[in-house]
Amino acid sequence: MQTYIKSYLILLFLLFSPLCLISQITIKIVNIETNFPIENAPVYNEANHLIGFSNEEGIINLDNNINKITIRANDYLPKIEMIGKLDKTIYLLKKIDKKSDPKAVSILKKLWENSKKNNADYLNTYKFDSYVKFTLDMPSDSVSYIYTPKRKLDTLNNKLKSFLEKSMVFIGERTMLYEYDKKYGKKGIVTAYKAGGFHNAQFFNFSIAKSFVNDYPEILKPREMQGNVSKLVDSIYINNRKTYVIYTYSHGKGETQFYKNLTVFVDSENYALVKLIGNNSKISNIYYEITYTPYEGIWYTEDEFMKTEILSSNFIKKINKLLPKGLHSITRLNTTATIDSHITNFTNDISYSPKNFKGYEYAISKDVSNQVDEKISLLRKDSLTKREATTYSELNRIFDKYKLESRLKFFRKLSEGELELGFFNFDVYSMFSHNLYESFRYQLGGHTNYKFSKKTRLGGYIAKASRDEEAKGGADVTFFINKQHGGELSFKAETDVLPVGRTKIKYLTAKDELTAKTNNIYNGDYFSYRKVELSYQQDFFKNLDITFVVDYQRQRVNFHYKFKDYDESTWFNYVNTALRLRYAPNVKYIESSNGKYTLQDKPPYYYFTYSKSWKLFENSTGIHRLYLSALYTFLSKMGKTEIIGNVGATFGETPLMDSFEGNGVAKHGKSIWGRFSFKGFQSFETMKPSSFFSDRFVSFQFSHHFRPLRVNEFKSLHFTVLYNGLIGWMPDKDLHSLFEFDVPKDYYQEVGFEVNKLLLGLVGVGVYVRLGAYKVGNLDQNLSVKLNMDI
Repeated sequence: MQTYIKSYLILLFLLFSPLCLISQITIKIVNIETNFPIENAPVYNEANHLIGFSNEEGIINLDNNINKITIRANDYLPKIEMIGKLDKTIYLLKKIDKKSDPKAVSILKKLWENSKKNNADYLNTYKFDSYVKFTLDMPSDSVSYIYTPKRKLDTLNNKLKSFLEKSMVFIGERTMLYEYDKKYGKKGIVTAYKAGGFHNAQFFNFSIAKSFVNDYPEILKPREMQGNVSKLVDSIYINNRKTYVIYTYSHGKGETQFYKNLTVFVDSENYALVKLIGNNSKISNIYYEITYTPYEGIWYTEDEFMKTEILSSNFIKKINKLLPKGLHSITRLNTTATIDSHITNFTNDISYSPKNFKGYEYAISKDVSNQVDEKISLLRKDSLTKREATTYSELNRIFDKYKLESRLKFFRKLSEGELELGFFNFDVYSMFSHNLYESFRYQLGGHTNYKFSKKTRLGGYIAKASRDEEAKGGADVTFFINKQHGGELSFKAETDVLPVGRTKIKYLTAKDELTAKTNNIYNGDYFSYRKVELSYQQDFFKNLDITFVVDYQRQRVNFHYKFKDYDESTWFNYVNTALRLRYAPNVKYIESSNGKYTLQDKPPYYYFTYSKSWKLFENSTGIHRLYLSALYTFLSKMGKTEIIGNVGATFGETPLMDSFEGNGVAKHGKSIWGRFSFKGFQSFETMKPSSFFSDRFVSFQFSHHFRPLRVNEFKSLHFTVLYNGLIGWMPDKDLHSLFEFDVPKDYYQEVGFEVNKLLLGLVGVGVYVRLGAYKVGNLDQNLSVKLNMDI
């Protein structure tokens, strides 16, 4: 019997010992000056509990569920280190050495200089399969168990702890096929996806993370490495090739704080990046483990593991201060997001044709939902852990029980200004507005969604104003001709009013549309129009959206104004043709059978409109109208800079409706508080509406948002400075009578200073001053104070 029990125990040990080995990470602690191991170095976990000492070889084995450790060895500076998937060497310092090893600096410089030659894009063609796993996790000991729950909140607390003991917060997996041709470009096709709780691919688009297969991490740029201390600590052999080991760091104010803490492995023959281990915490704490593999003279990324801390101990301190007294059940909150990816089946010398790269850079395969588990399992390098597998079943159960996917979709659409009810999406942001002509305006409208039809969209609206009794409304029908590339054929009929001289930008986002609601609050000079329009829009190129328009319009001013010898109540007739372009080189889309979705949306943006009015009817004029706008943003250590430039020109004689108004939004008032109002969108804050018009103009708007200045744990101050300028011309101003306005031929300019997000993280206040040729009287008369919204 004893022999049987002994054999059984040995069998259990043999079965489970490999699992124990797999579930541990080996850490070696070394003196950076001598490269000798450090014995008996105490190692602590995130809760500052001692978890062990290094042995005589400087080695300690850690469980792979440990996220971060602190090493406090005698005679050495304390060191905090993130823990990932790979074994690693940690270098300790006796004092901060601010002098780099010249050879290490030279190697890192050559590494970046040869980065283009060593990466995969140096090949003529290639393709590979990619597997990515995304997780969001919170350790179960973040929440303490309440043994005698008395309230629903206590019970909820215990359910959360129970959930975290067996499941992560989120898990998702995705496989893709990447293809590259130096002549035709790149293509990434999602072949399978799986996201805990989700069934719709659109919700999982964020998992298409950037791969370093053709790009080195930017933290290795020479500019980013300035101020770092770099040491050549070792030379080893990887892939049977001599490899330099360089440790580079930048030290923070705290004794354990190393902003940049990287071990860089560099091939000694061609200075290629072989491996990168470490973290960068200057802005946000991101931990990297990236390995590269040689292939026919280049190196490509084989494995990537990145971990980011989302919520820290400082955050939980804030939470506990806000919680009712005695309720501090959340003890430690160090939520982490990880991206774990693997590349396989890398090959080159493939024959491609232009049709392989037709459309956008990213696409979702038509059979993405077929045999998902089989496709993912085929490319998955390691099997899911029990906790990861449980996360899928738990999230699917919870999402189905509480219908979370449909609710998340509902709130996402609501954030975009649409209220989805069945097959119809109501336009929320346009339901209410105000201007001096209509007073309060109420509007109800929207459009059908895919539940109504996947090939057609119907839309429309009706509006009623409290002061203006004119009927307003419109209807449109859109046919999706080439849905994958945004092809839309639309017919629209509309009767409404607009401010005189304002250029309506077609491509505003929902956020921009909401912000722009303040532009007309103090504007009372409107014109009426009746319009029928036929248009076709499509992305003929990956980042160039083109719209062709033909329309017939009737227009009439609704204020005391006369053009040439025409009667004030004259309806002018126009037949217009127009070409509108939007070029956004940094925007990335993903195409699917349901249309295109935006993956990455960032400046610069360029907008161009050319329109021609044809003199075909009585009371009509023939003109050419050009409008060009560009928006740039720049990030620096000082914050974010935004620059907007606009140029417009009208050629030919036309009523004031087709001129360019200065986009002034200042409220009329005799004192500063009488002019207290709301800031506009891409506007002039000290200029009154309808005070400046021009046939040709150039405007410039500059704003710089400084990095937030932290006041305390709960509050940061957000400062912005801005400068706006406008100059314009109107050769035939005498064609317009009965209505007084100026032409900004002497250059209008203003400066401003804003303190944003003071209230509810949204509302701020700004002070704006008119300068130069158009300043009047004393400072008080040129000053405006305004509320602003930073959405």
